[in-house]
Amino acid sequence: MSEILKHCPYSVLKRFQVESHAKGRFNLEQGTIYSEIYIVVQGNLDIFILSDSGRKITLDIYGPGNFIGEHELLQEIPFSSSVQSLSDVVLLKLSREAFKEWLELDRSFSKNLTESLCKQIYHLSKRIESYSLFSTKRQVIEVLSSLSKSDYLDRQALLKRISSTPRSVDRILKELKDLEIIEMDNGVIKLTNPNLLIELGSKE
Repeated sequence: MSEILKHCPYSVLKRFQVESHAKGRFNLEQGTIYSEIYIVVQGNLDIFILSDSGRKITLDIYGPGNFIGEHELLQEIPFSSSVQSLSDVVLLKLSREAFKEWLELDRSFSKNLTESLCKQIYHLSKRIESYSLFSTKRQVIEVLSSLSKSDYLDRQALLKRISSTPRSVDRILKELKDLEIIEMDNGVIKLTNPNLLIELGSKE
């Protein structure tokens, strides 16, 4: 966070507002135009869209250092996705006018933001590719491959990131458990054999 604000002009810095929200209480809606951007200081937020059937599909999980709404703010267009806090969060809020001033005065920040947006576009394109082309099994493996052996993932969080039915996902999870690639306890998934998971993914 200190690196992001390192060269921020004081005229902009003094216009930041600090907001704290409880889990599930911070929400931004897809299709709505907002006049502020947010920077995540603490906590995690779900970035998601709703399918035509009303199913929630997670595109990403944002954490400290992530910006929310920057490209929509610059183009003055509606949000392309919805946002909800997955935990208690602390955010910095900045108005459109102050954000544009920051971009004009701080060339280093402008460069870093451009790079960040490029990474987001690439990440999103890979996620869309997995939804449209990959089998359910491949999607599950892709998500679990991002875990370390010390990480845990809730089943409900996994379902939000897979473009398939809960029954299909549960069938894959059972297979992985039978192969002793994962452990499951009350809906919490723990990766126990990442090497075997990678080997299985290479066959998909």
